[in-house]
Amino acid sequence: MMNIETQYGSLLDICAPSYYKAGQLESCIVQQKTTIHTAYGDLVPQYHYDDVRHKHIPSVIFYPDGTLKNIALDQITKIKTPLGIFPAELLLFHPNGTLKKLFPLNGKLSAYWSEEMESELTRPLKFNFAFGAFIKKIISLTFYNDSKLKSLTLFPGETVTLTTALGTFVVKTGFSLYPDGTLKSIEPAKPSKIKTPIGEVRAFDPLSIGIHADTNSLEFTENHQLKKLKTLNQIDVFNASGDKIDTFSPLKKRSELDDDIYFSVPLSLEFKDGCLHIEHQLKHSYKLSTHTFAVSA
Repeated sequence: MMNIETQYGSLLDICAPSYYKAGQLESCIVQQKTTIHTAYGDLVPQYHYDDVRHKHIPSVIFYPDGTLKNIALDQITKIKTPLGIFPAELLLFHPNGTLKKLFPLNGKLSAYWSEEMESELTRPLKFNFAFGAFIKKIISLTFYNDSKLKSLTLFPGETVTLTTALGTFVVKTGFSLYPDGTLKSIEPAKPSKIKTPIGEVRAFDPLSIGIHADTNSLEFTENHQLKKLKTLNQIDVFNASGDKIDTFSPLKKRSELDDDIYFSVPLSLEFKDGCLHIEHQLKHSYKLSTHTFAVSA
């Protein structure tokens, strides 16, 4: 039996240790109940790996200086955060020791454990923000290194209604925040009308797969103005003389699984420095002061 001493206490009966080049412990699996002492309370790293749900991952991971980086918890544990107390099964930390990510559950999806089975274990959690209050299931919370919320990722199938400076939106996947707590980005759950410098555009990204909400297709500036969006609209560009000089439409992409199925790849629009930047294979830029635009379905 191999034990290792850390600044958080002893790790008992470890296996599969990995080390940094300088010799410091990077990660290991704990094979019996061990308690480590952290700023977030006494935590028990995962030591059960005998069911179809638990991922076979390191119980603990450390930064090179010995500071805790990740801990997979053996049981769902209540963790105190700036937003309140939440259940957690996996925690990630910043190098300064503050909480980076909290996952209420961390089950392994497979032929033996489905997303629906994981959902049955997930309980809705309550949140109250200036832009919306809701009780929903989530995948994770992400924090800045000063403990302020950076993003909230919803469980698949969940949506919330959020109020922004550009209107009220039904949101899937989740949202991200600036350090001051204002909305940075959201993922519209359906095509949503937005007033933009070029007219009304429907914001929507049909290819959004919702892995996390750290970045989303509708993004705002820090002073609540529109910054970026994705759309399936067609954009026609006209010069100062009124001549049409460009047309941008969503591209069609063939499915990798079925040659008879195509997906629409949305245009990416960014409003910056008095210009409209359109991402359409290449990036095209037009001054708003010298060009006009027509938006169509």
